[in-house]
Amino acid sequence: MLTEVLLIVGVVCVAFYLWVRDQYKFFEKRGVEFIKPTFLVGNLKDVIFKKQNLFDSAESLYNSGKSSIVGMFESTSPIFLMKTPELARQIFIKDFNHFVDHRKFFHDGGLFEETLIQLEGEKWKDMRSTLSPAYTGNKMRGMFELIKEIAQQASKYLKENELDKDVNLKDFCSRFANDVIASTAFGFQIDSMKDRNNEFFKMGQEVTTFNTWDVIKFFLLGSFNKMSKLFGLSLLTKRQNDYYMNLVLGAMKNRSENNIFRPDMINMLMEVRGGSSEHKSHHNWTDKEIVAQCFIFFFAGFDTVSTTLSFAGHELMINPEVQEKLKEEIKEVHESLDGKPLTYEALNNMKYAEAVIFETLRKWPQLPLIDRLCTKAIDLEDTETGQTIHLIPGDQVQVSTLGIHRDPKYFPDPMTFDPDRFSEENKKNIPPNSFMPFGIGPRMCIGNRFAMLEMKALLFYLLNDVSIKQSVKSIIPMILDPGSAQMEPKGGIYVKFVTDEK
Repeated sequence: MLTEVLLIVGVVCVAFYLWVRDQYKFFEKRGVEFIKPTFLVGNLKDVIFKKQNLFDSAESLYNSGKSSIVGMFESTSPIFLMKTPELARQIFIKDFNHFVDHRKFFHDGGLFEETLIQLEGEKWKDMRSTLSPAYTGNKMRGMFELIKEIAQQASKYLKENELDKDVNLKDFCSRFANDVIASTAFGFQIDSMKDRNNEFFKMGQEVTTFNTWDVIKFFLLGSFNKMSKLFGLSLLTKRQNDYYMNLVLGAMKNRSENNIFRPDMINMLMEVRGGSSEHKSHHNWTDKEIVAQCFIFFFAGFDTVSTTLSFAGHELMINPEVQEKLKEEIKEVHESLDGKPLTYEALNNMKYAEAVIFETLRKWPQLPLIDRLCTKAIDLEDTETGQTIHLIPGDQVQVSTLGIHRDPKYFPDPMTFDPDRFSEENKKNIPPNSFMPFGIGPRMCIGNRFAMLEMKALLFYLLNDVSIKQSVKSIIPMILDPGSAQMEPKGGIYVKFVTDEK
């Protein structure tokens, strides 16, 4: 009996090995240059075994191979890596109808499966058009008042409690981003600076911080989707799913029963349910689909905004001339307001603050790779070799955002932090489609204007009368933590805030 079991196991192992080996011949059969994979882990061995941060790995992959289209593997899944702005334009804009969908990671029945990012085809188009009115100028003006209140609250707390101390900038910015999303997406006010262990903040940290097992699950969901579904593998736990379901549906019920209005996402989703002409949809959205849009607003905005702000703070600390120029713009806006509250228009017109954020997103993009799934056959030209690459439905592509952002062909001296690249007179020199921190085309990030508003508001209030200085815990130069799957510096980002001399 034991001999038979061992024989069966042996046959299964050999069959699996042969299957994996055949998977790794994918690009060889298609005549495409590819990066040699490691058995089972593909081209992400150093990330999985914590020898290299995911973002550093993305840059290494970009610099591998001579072609503008290079094959790589995530575990056993073949990916066509695109390495030029021209290919980005073709995939995201010109031939968008061939690349409408993102890769489907989740079939687990959880919230992720129903988010705008994971919706496909007509269902995605309907939800996108339904949500788009929430991000118009008028809606942003309404949300601006909520954002402004929280930016003032966070800045006041820091100036009253954290001056001349070692401040963990990521933690501070995470609490700010958390409170903004709680107010604008979920409809309630909290102060995570004072109430440091509130449930909403703790849950946010839980779902946006990826440990080793989360990374493994993510790759299993992407590479062995059917098997993952069979074993009930899910990125979110049932407790986490239930928390957000109860939070949103409870808020909607309370508002409906008590006739409460707030200019936020929950109100907009209630209008969708009610068939408002502004938010008319051809689809009857389920509870889970409605809640999923609030959840992805949180998931996509919590860590990305806080990370960008903390990296911007680090760059301002080590580039005092940039910080001084930003503070001068803030001072000019204050004087122009003549004692009146900050307005939506005044904040939007802060061009240097915008340039500082753009340059942070160029050097430190939150998405090092942007994926698409080929849905209709198409030929792409490898501009380096002149070779025609034929893609068929089901082929996965990724555009290397980080690689392009740091390529000296498009951004000279790329590791120098220079917001003037994005000045009115200089931005015309940036090659088209080479800057895409929010993506480009019909499927670019729907919340990009909101994120910019949020980040500019905090910079405005925070740097009004204090400066960012080096702390004893500051680590210069910054090194990304190889043990983290996220854009997280080794040792964190610590700064010191000091009051400006009058």
